[in-house]
Amino acid sequence: MLDERKIKILAAVIHDYIATAEPIGSRTIARKYRIGISPATIRNEMADLEELGYLSQPHTSAGRVPSHKGYRFYVDFLMPVKKLSDTEQALIRRIFNKRVNELEQLVREAARVISTLTSYTTLTIGPQLKTSRLKHINVNRIDETKGLLLMVTNYGTVSHNIIEIPQNLNDSDLVRISNVLNANLQGKTLVEITSDIIDSIKNEMIEYDEILNILLEILLENLDDVDESGNVVSTGSSKMLDYPEFQDVEKAKNFFSLLEQNDLMTKVLKTSMKPDSINITIGSENPFIEFQDFSIVTSNIRVDDKDLGVFGILGPTRMEYSRVVSILEQVTNYLTKTLSTML
Repeated sequence: MLDERKIKILAAVIHDYIATAEPIGSRTIARKYRIGISPATIRNEMADLEELGYLSQPHTSAGRVPSHKGYRFYVDFLMPVKKLSDTEQALIRRIFNKRVNELEQLVREAARVISTLTSYTTLTIGPQLKTSRLKHINVNRIDETKGLLLMVTNYGTVSHNIIEIPQNLNDSDLVRISNVLNANLQGKTLVEITSDIIDSIKNEMIEYDEILNILLEILLENLDDVDESGNVVSTGSSKMLDYPEFQDVEKAKNFFSLLEQNDLMTKVLKTSMKPDSINITIGSENPFIEFQDFSIVTSNIRVDDKDLGVFGILGPTRMEYSRVVSILEQVTNYLTKTLSTML
């Protein structure tokens, strides 16, 4: 374990390097942090910290920068709790005070505000909707030959489909069809809609066989499409170009190339995630070598044992960890409370 003096010097180097992205020298530490020891003594302590693996020296004549091990010590033992400003808290609350009825829209809004407040890239895996249940089905006439099939799930996902209406059907027929579909399918998942249920619907409304075949096919396809959600969506990716670590053209190109690899991004987020907690993966701790220049802070969203998605904040290892954790905690807490009333 590090002694108190080394801990103070390590914390000072990390705080200054996060703010400046410039190697930190002993004179800077002595002048700004008033630790009560001379620059020469600070220099010796920094050399010891480098030998122990907590700091590194990019060039012989340069100051020191934190290593991934140094950041891990900081996150585990030194990271302060960052209190968000009233303005920041109001911005977060505003999202959840909106009348947003669709889960995916709410997650997108939350990702946008996280990226705005952190100035890093926010990654989301869409709601894991393997338990999507049909909440409401409605068939309405648009004109003499066309109708609109509306399907709403318990997650607020809405599907619209234009359908052909047989000429022999009137508006009361469409009402009856809607009522029977709701009576038989409401509250059911895709898996629970068995062939026996479908056959029962067809037997009950055998005179509507032509339109029923079309409606049931569309409903099952739409519900299956909802269950297939889960692509990684990035928000605020251009913000990374503001950081000196990524102003090199090749690094920037590699970063944007990584964002396009959905399967890899999914693995990275799911590997970094720990259930029911915020997790920080720093640089070389990531098993995927392509991401060892980054840190990733993740949080999964769960309500009533349902996995509703993952947030990940991707940034340089010189990340303002305490601020990121505070923002992610506040957003996920609001999101969880809001979703518990929606579902």
